[in-house]
Amino acid sequence: MVEEVTDNPHARLADQVFDRLLQDIVVGALPPGTPVSELDLCDRLKVSRTPVREALIRLAEVSLVRIRPQRGTFVAPISPSAFRNSQFIREHLECALVAEAVRYIDSTSLRDLADILDRQEEVARSGVGTDFYAPDEIFHRTIARIARREEVWLQIRATKVHFDRVRHLTLQEDVGHIPLLIEQHREVYNGLAECNEIQAVAAMRRHLREIFRRAEGIFERHVSDAESELGKVRRGNKTREKRTEYPV
Repeated sequence: MVEEVTDNPHARLADQVFDRLLQDIVVGALPPGTPVSELDLCDRLKVSRTPVREALIRLAEVSLVRIRPQRGTFVAPISPSAFRNSQFIREHLECALVAEAVRYIDSTSLRDLADILDRQEEVARSGVGTDFYAPDEIFHRTIARIARREEVWLQIRATKVHFDRVRHLTLQEDVGHIPLLIEQHREVYNGLAECNEIQAVAAMRRHLREIFRRAEGIFERHVSDAESELGKVRRGNKTREKRTEYPV
């Protein structure tokens, strides 16, 4: 949901607009095919057109929006190839992080991970799939911290946006698989607790490939719908100027 950008002296307005739109696209608040109007964004975010335009260009560079001259800007459909590339990068970097974490694991770090797993169990019992996202992120980020490679996590976070678009949809549509994800986290934890690099890395690899079991269904349901919506908007733009209506 797009809301007003606050005056943060530590972040440029364009960065704030970019971060807000990025989050809304990734979590599905702005679904694929949604028209994005510069004027509407300026009104809602209380900013000038320059930071909005800059943010949209940056989003286009990472294939999250499509800018069509004389037609408008639209949230890009979910891209299966971008998803697979994003998953590939994440898998290889996170498996390397787990291998590094084995070298530094200690009782304090294990306790931190155990607390996160307990939190994940609480969320699973709530039955709200999207609430699992935050403690899931914390688990993976904590492994990067244990490995003393927090900067690598920042790189992973920047490259996994297409992975996360699919991930959010799986959490929205199928809460039943969350206990399996937690069990896979416990397998990673057990490998770290035993200082067994092979076991920990194999567990992380299985975990990060689990999403493939659900991704094809997501593509079938959402990619074609988004392309259809984009087609409708394009046809409409041939006969009239279309003004964006944001979901509220």
